[in-house]
Amino acid sequence: MILIFILSSVPMDGGPDNIAFLTNLDPGLQNLLHIPLYGSLAFLWLYAFVSSGLLLRKAIVLSILITIGYGCMDEFYQSFVPGRYGGILDILLNSLGAAAGLFLGTVWYRRFRGYQL
Repeated sequence: MILIFILSSVPMDGGPDNIAFLTNLDPGLQNLLHIPLYGSLAFLWLYAFVSSGLLLRKAIVLSILITIGYGCMDEFYQSFVPGRYGGILDILLNSLGAAAGLFLGTVWYRRFRGYQL
């Protein structure tokens, strides 16, 4: 979540040359990067909850709520960063990533760890 916050804090209206690789990315690619980023976040939440002994079903629900909630707050935060904006498309991509990460995590836990929903 700290990494996402740092990436969200990068102004897109110019800035230091050492972050040009981020600011010069194609906007379509920048949008698509939301999917693996939030998928990884959701998977990590799932892993943390299941490792702490929570049932898989409850871990999935909590993971999706936290990940999508954080994605919404992050988009709101970005609306205050110069050259950035918070958008519904980004929230949808965050949610898609979270769902994909939890789907893969659920398959992994059920198939290789023997967990049941």
